[in-house]
Amino acid sequence: MIKETVMLVLGRKVIAKLMIEHMRNVTHKEVFGVYEFNKVKNMALAHRPVFALVEIPERYGDPALDTLDVCGDIKEASPNCNIVLLCPEQDKKSVDICIEAKITGKIEDYIFYEASLEYLTSKVKTLLPA
Repeated sequence: MIKETVMLVLGRKVIAKLMIEHMRNVTHKEVFGVYEFNKVKNMALAHRPVFALVEIPERYGDPALDTLDVCGDIKEASPNCNIVLLCPEQDKKSVDICIEAKITGKIEDYIFYEASLEYLTSKVKTLLPA
């Protein structure tokens, strides 16, 4: 039997480590972090996550579009993975891309950076396989 895993793709390692520990406690699943987009595909192939939380980084360029490419890599490696984007709410372009990605089925949902840990946890629990 393959162990169900949860992948967190987050750029801030200190926050990621706290979230990993929290998610382990509330989901009772193996939770691992990836901190660089260029490592996501290999990690997804190695672990076949059932859920991924992917942060849209706050940087110049097109971070939301880059993030969608990463989501495509995750889905290619693990087709049944449910993906939620963590979106900066003040970045209108990122919000618009999240809305379109949800409508077109590229992701299951998105939440804003400002969401509470309890809300994030409840979203994860609803998207994990039973």
